[in-house]
Amino acid sequence: MECWYVSKMKYSWLMMMMIIGSVMVSGIEGGCIQEERNALLQIKTSLIDLYGLDVDHFLPSWVDDGRECCDWERVMCNTTTGHVTDLSLRNVMGIPDYQYYDTYCRINWPLNVSLFLHFKELTSLNLSMNCLDDGIVNTGLGRLSSLKTLEILDLSDNRITNKTLPSLGALTSLRVLNLNENNLEGYFPALGMSLENLEILDLTYNGMEGFEQVSLLKKLKVLNLRWNSFYESFITSLSALPTLKSLDLSNNWYHPSGRSFPVEELLHLTNLEELDLSWNFYNATPNIQECMGLSRLKKLKSIALGHNDFNKSIISCISALPCLKTLDLSYNQLGELVHLTNLEELDLTQNYFNDTPSIQECMRLSGLKKLKSITLRNNYFNKSIISCLGALPSLKTLDLSSNYLEGSFPIQELSHLSQDLEVLLLSRNDFNGTLSFKALASFHHLEVLDLSANDFVGSIPSTIQQLSSLRVLSFAGNNLNGSLRDHGLCELKNLQELDLSHNMFNGSMPQCFNSLSSLTMLDISSNRFTGTLIPSPIANLTSLRYVDFGDNLFEGSFLLSSLSNKTMLEVVRFMSSNSKFEVETEEPTGWFPMFQLKVLVISGCSMNRPKGRNIPRFLLHQHELQEIDLSDNSLMGPFPNWLIESNTMLEYLILSKNSFSGPICMPFYVNANISWLDMSGNHLNGTIPDDIQNFLPRISYLNLSSNSLDGVISSSIGDMRELWALDLSDNKFSGEVPKGLFSNLSHLLILKLSKNKLQGQVLSGNLSLGSIEWLHLDSNCFTGKIGNWNISNSDLRRLDIGSNSFRGMIPHWISNMSYLSELVVRNNSFEGQFPCGTTSFRFLDISHNYFSGPLPSCSNFQFMRHLHLGSNRLTGSIPNVFRNLTGILTLDIGNNLLSGRIPEFHGNLSNLRILILRNNNFSGSIPKQLCQLSDVSLIDLSGNSLSGSIPSCLHNIIKPFYPTFAEKMHRFDYGYVYRYESVLYKDPMLSSLWVDREVAEEVQFTTKSLSYLYKGQILDLMVGLDLSCNRLTGEIPEELGLLTQIHALNLSHNQLYGPIPVNFSNLANIESLDLSSNHLSGEVPSGLIQLHYLSTFNVSYNNLSGKLPDMMKAQFSTFTKESYEGNPLLCGPPLEKNCTATSSPQVTSPSSKEEDDKWYDDIDFLASFFGTWVVFMLGFAGVLYVNPYWRRRWLEFVEECMYTCYYFLEDSVRKVSRVFRK
Repeated sequence: MECWYVSKMKYSWLMMMMIIGSVMVSGIEGGCIQEERNALLQIKTSLIDLYGLDVDHFLPSWVDDGRECCDWERVMCNTTTGHVTDLSLRNVMGIPDYQYYDTYCRINWPLNVSLFLHFKELTSLNLSMNCLDDGIVNTGLGRLSSLKTLEILDLSDNRITNKTLPSLGALTSLRVLNLNENNLEGYFPALGMSLENLEILDLTYNGMEGFEQVSLLKKLKVLNLRWNSFYESFITSLSALPTLKSLDLSNNWYHPSGRSFPVEELLHLTNLEELDLSWNFYNATPNIQECMGLSRLKKLKSIALGHNDFNKSIISCISALPCLKTLDLSYNQLGELVHLTNLEELDLTQNYFNDTPSIQECMRLSGLKKLKSITLRNNYFNKSIISCLGALPSLKTLDLSSNYLEGSFPIQELSHLSQDLEVLLLSRNDFNGTLSFKALASFHHLEVLDLSANDFVGSIPSTIQQLSSLRVLSFAGNNLNGSLRDHGLCELKNLQELDLSHNMFNGSMPQCFNSLSSLTMLDISSNRFTGTLIPSPIANLTSLRYVDFGDNLFEGSFLLSSLSNKTMLEVVRFMSSNSKFEVETEEPTGWFPMFQLKVLVISGCSMNRPKGRNIPRFLLHQHELQEIDLSDNSLMGPFPNWLIESNTMLEYLILSKNSFSGPICMPFYVNANISWLDMSGNHLNGTIPDDIQNFLPRISYLNLSSNSLDGVISSSIGDMRELWALDLSDNKFSGEVPKGLFSNLSHLLILKLSKNKLQGQVLSGNLSLGSIEWLHLDSNCFTGKIGNWNISNSDLRRLDIGSNSFRGMIPHWISNMSYLSELVVRNNSFEGQFPCGTTSFRFLDISHNYFSGPLPSCSNFQFMRHLHLGSNRLTGSIPNVFRNLTGILTLDIGNNLLSGRIPEFHGNLSNLRILILRNNNFSGSIPKQLCQLSDVSLIDLSGNSLSGSIPSCLHNIIKPFYPTFAEKMHRFDYGYVYRYESVLYKDPMLSSLWVDREVAEEVQFTTKSLSYLYKGQILDLMVGLDLSCNRLTGEIPEELGLLTQIHALNLSHNQLYGPIPVNFSNLANIESLDLSSNHLSGEVPSGLIQLHYLSTFNVSYNNLSGKLPDMMKAQFSTFTKESYEGNPLLCGPPLEKNCTATSSPQVTSPSSKEEDDKWYDDIDFLASFFGTWVVFMLGFAGVLYVNPYWRRRWLEFVEECMYTCYYFLEDSVRKVSRVFRK
C-alpha cells in the first residue's frame, strides 16, 4: 500500500513538472527574446540614420508593436527557445543584383558588432552586399567568436581586403565562410587552427593566387575559387585536403597560346567528386598514357570543361574516369559525339557538329544506356540526329534548340525516342508547316515542350490534349493562327506555364482557360485576339504569377480589380496601340489588391479615361515594385514623386507620352535604387531641381525630353556619376552647358541637348568628351569655333551640331577619329574646305554652310550611305572618286556652283535611292546610265543647263520595295530589372535603351510648286522626278507614263514640244504634275481626269489648243485658270474663253475721274518716307554685319530672287515671241 502511495506521489510530481515545463515552453515558443528584439530595432535605426532611409518602407515589418519578431522579414528563430538563429541582412540598401555594386558604395556601413552579440544562438549571419570594407576590423569583428553556435558567415559582395582576414581567425565554430566578390588578393593567410572546422569556403571573384598553408583546412569539403588567379601548380597542394569533394577552378588562368588539360596535377585528388575547369582556355590534351592515370579518381562523378578549345582528343582522355556521370563539354570544338558508357548528363552545346551524324557516331551513342539528359543546342544537326538519339533508352531530357532541323515537324523521327521523355526543347530550328502531336502521343511523361521561334502555321490541333502530363508549353514566336479551341489546350490540367506570344491567334480568349487552375504564367501577347477582355477566363487562376495580355486587338474596358484575388501575382503587362482598348484601375471604388507586384506595364491603354486619367490609386498599396511603365496613357496631374517614395525597390520608372504637368518635385526620401527615369513627352515645366542627385543618387538613364522645362541646366546633373544616357532635348533650356556634363560623367554614352535655346562656345578649347558615343547639340544657339579636342581615347560615333551658329573651319582631326561614323554640321557658318582623313563616314551632312573649293575627294567615303554637300559654294566638276560610293543611298550636292557634265558612273551606284543635283551649272545631256538605277525613288536635276532630250528609259523611278529611311534603332542593353523564375526563359523587361541607329535623313524636294523638307520614314514613300529649269528639247517620252508610282513630276521651264502623252492617265499616284513654260502643243488629254490624287496641275505657257474636256470633273474642278493661262488657243472652263462663241477680250478702261482731294501733304509724306527708309536700311545692314546666320539667309534670298526674275523675263520673252510668230 505504501509503495502504491509513494509511486502515486512520484507520478503526481512528475505530472506537475511536465505541466510547469509545458507552460514555460509554451510561454517561450513562437515568442522572440526581448533583448534580441531590441537589438534588431537598433540595427534598423542605425541603418536609417546612416542612409537617410524612409522609416515606413525600410524593413517595414521591423516595428515595435508587440508582434512576434520571429515573424519579421529576414529573421528566423528557434521554435523551441525563441532565440534568433538566422539573420539575413544581405543588400539592406537594395542595390540592383545585376549591376556592379561597387559603383554605388559611397557610404560604408560602420558595422556595430556589439549589436549582434545579443543573439546567443545565432547560427547563420548574412552581411553580404552591404558595402562593408576593412573598417569592420576596427568594430571588433573578432568578437563574433563569442557566438559559439555561429556556423555560417556570409561577407560576399563587399569591399573587404586581406586586412580583414586575420579577424576571422577567432571564429572557430565556422563551417561555412563566403568571401565571394571582394577585394582579396595574393595568398590566403595561415590562421592557425582557427578555421579547422571549415567545410565550405567560397573565394569566387577575387584576386587570390594561393594559400599560405592550405593543409590547416583539414575538414574542407567544398572549395570555390572561380574567377581568381590560381595556376595549375596550385592543384597539387590541394592533396593535403583529404576530405575535399568539390573544387571549382573555372575562369582562372589565361594563356594566349592555350594550355594542356592538367592530368598530372589532378591525380592526387582521389576523393574529389565534382570538378569545374571551364573557361580556362585549354586547347591541348596529354597523351593516352598520362590520361590513363585519371582512373585513380574513382569518386569523380561530375566534371565541367565548357568554354575551352578542346578537340575530340579530350574524349579519349576523360574516358579513363571510371565513375563519371555528368560531363559538360559545351563551347568547345569536338566535332564528334561522346561515347562514355556511364554518363547520365551530357552537355555538348556549340561544338560545331555536322548536319548529319555518321553511322559510327550513332553507334557510339547507342552505348550510352544510362544517359538521362543530353544538350546539343547551337550546333548544325539536321533531323537525322533525332533518329540517332532513339538508341538512348533512359533519355528523359533532350535539348536540340538552335539547330537546323528545318522542314516539317519530325513526326517519324520523334517516334524513335524513349517513351520516358520528360523534357523536349526544339526552339529556333526553322520548322514550318502545321503542328502534329501524333508522334508525341506516346510520351505519357512529357512535362516540358518548347517549340518557340519556328515557322509553324495553322492552328493548335486538339490532339494536344493527349499530352496530359505537360507542365510547361511554349509556341511563342511562330505563325500560328485561328481561334483557340475550347478543347485541347484546356484539357492540360497540369499546365503551369503557357506561352502563346508572338503569333497570329484571333478570336476571343477561351473561357475554358479558367480550368487551368495550376497556371502560374500566361503570355498571350502580340497576337490578334479581339473582343472584350473579360476576367472570367482567368477568374480561378489564383496561382498566377505572370500575365501578359499586351499587343492584341482587344476592345472595351478591362477592370484591373479582377486580378485582386491573385495573391501570388508578380508581373502584369498590358501594352496596346489600339485606341479602342482601355484599362480601368479605379473601379470598383476602394478595391484593395491582395498581391504585391514586382513589374507593372500598362502602356498605350487609355488608362482611366472616364475617371479623369489619373494615376492608379492601388499603387499606394504596392511597395515591392521594381519596374513601372505607364507610358502613352494621357495621364494627367503633377509629377508623381510618391511613386518613388513608396517603392524603395523601384529601379525602372517610365511615364513618357502622358500629360503630367507642373514642376519636377523630388521625393521626401532618398531612393537608392531607381536608375531609370523616363518622363519624356509630357508638359512638365520649371527647372531641374538642384538637389536631384541627392534624392536619386544612382540614376543612370534620365530622359526629360519633349517637355517645357526652362532655365539653365543644373550643374548638379554633372554629379550624377552613374549617368550613361541623358536626354534633355526639345525643351526651353537656356544658358551654357555645365562643364561637368563632359568632365565628370565618366560613364556617359548618350547626351542629347537638341532643340533648346542653349548658347555659348561649347565646342571651343581643349574639350574632352570622355566616353560619350552619341552627342546631339543641334538646333540651339551655340557659337564659336571647334577647338582642339582630346580624341586619343574618344569613342565618339555620332556628332550632330547642326542648326547653330558655329563658324570657322572644320579641323582636320575630326576626319581622323577612330569611331566617328556620323557627322552633321548643317545650317552653320563653316567655311573653307572639308578635310579628308581616315574616318570611315556613313552619314555626312555639311549642307547649308559656306564651304568652298572642289567637292571633297576623300578615299574614306567608300562606306558612305548618306552624303549631303548641298547649299554651299563648291565649284568644279564631280570627282572621279565618287564612283567608289557603291553603297550610297542619298547623294545631295545641289545648290552649289558645280559645272561640267553629269558623270556616267552615277548609273553604277546601284543602291542609290535619292539623287539631288539641282541648281548648279551642269551642262550636256542627261546620261542614259541613270536608267540603270533600279532602286532610285527621287531624282532632282532642276536648275541646270542640261540639254538634249529626256531619255526614254527614265521610267525606273519606283517606290522602294524595302524601307531604307525608316527609323533604325540601336539597342543599349543595360541589365535585367527583374528576373522571373520560370522554366521558360521569361524576363519581363530587359532594361535597355533604343536610340536611332542613324541620324534622321532630310531631303529638300519641290512638289506642288513648293519646296518641302522630307524627313525620315516619309522618304520611303516619296517618289519624284524634277527636270525643270533646264534646256531640254524634244518630245516628252511616252515611257514616262509608266511611272505609275510617282507622286511628283516636274518638266517645266524647258523647251519641250509635241503633245502631252496620253498614257499620263496611268500615273495613278501622282499628286503634282507641272509641264508649264514649254512649247507643248495639241490638246490636254481627257484621260487625266482619272488622276484622283492630283492636287497640283500646271500646263500654263505652252501652245496647247482645243477644248478642255470635262475639266470640271473630279480633281480638275479644283484647278483655276492659272493652271492653263498662256495657251491662247485653249478654251472652256475654267478659262473665260468660250469654245462656242468668240468674243473680244474685255478691256477695263481707267476711271475718268481722279480724286483731287488729298488728306496728306506731299512734302511731309516724302520726308517721312525717306527718313524711315534710311533708318531701316542702316538697321538692316547692322544686323547682317553682326549676325552671319542672317547674312547667309539674306544672300540666299537675293539669289532666289535673281532666279525668279530670270525665269520671269524668259517667260515674258517667250510670250512676246509667240505674238510676233502669230
